[in-house]
Amino acid sequence: MMHRVNNNILIFGGIKGLVRDGNELRKELLYERPDIILITIAPEEVDGMKSFIKDPFEISLSDYEIIYGINLLKYGEVMTPPPIYIEATKYSMENDIPMIGLDMDENTYQTIYRKHIKTGDLLRHSLRKKKISKIKFENETPEDFVDSWNRIADLKHYKQLNHERVAYIIKKLKEEINENNNKKIICISDYDFYKDIVESFND
Repeated sequence: MMHRVNNNILIFGGIKGLVRDGNELRKELLYERPDIILITIAPEEVDGMKSFIKDPFEISLSDYEIIYGINLLKYGEVMTPPPIYIEATKYSMENDIPMIGLDMDENTYQTIYRKHIKTGDLLRHSLRKKKISKIKFENETPEDFVDSWNRIADLKHYKQLNHERVAYIIKKLKEEINENNNKKIICISDYDFYKDIVESFND
């Protein structure tokens, strides 16, 4: 899914894991030919993706990620790392253009995480895995599935954590746009953040 802010700024939203969305992103990148890519992952993850493209390595997944991926298979081929990350990184490297991570760096994330997530939250989150693995998601679209997953999987304090992440991403995005106002920009967003990012341009 896409939202054009103006002639120079495009927001692309994709679902983590879906090959379909990676293919769609590749088409848009080849058509739009951006000067800079902004993406809703951490700076360390940008470096990690570049290392992966140069020399692929095995990716370990959490139990939640495995359950999520199994349910997502209903809507098409799934792979890891997320195809939207792979295609963005490939395009950045092939065309020698910057790819900037908008999400919190590791130190900032850990500070915010400790503020919101306590031992009891970790325990409750762990105990919910078995329950969630038995849920039959009957959503018609992958977007609806992700919305349902987030409502069920994210406990109260995790939702607060994600709220701060979204605010951080939007702030960083606007700063990068201001600093690169003469360049053609594509912002590649996880579907989880996409609606909030688009809404921030309508305020």
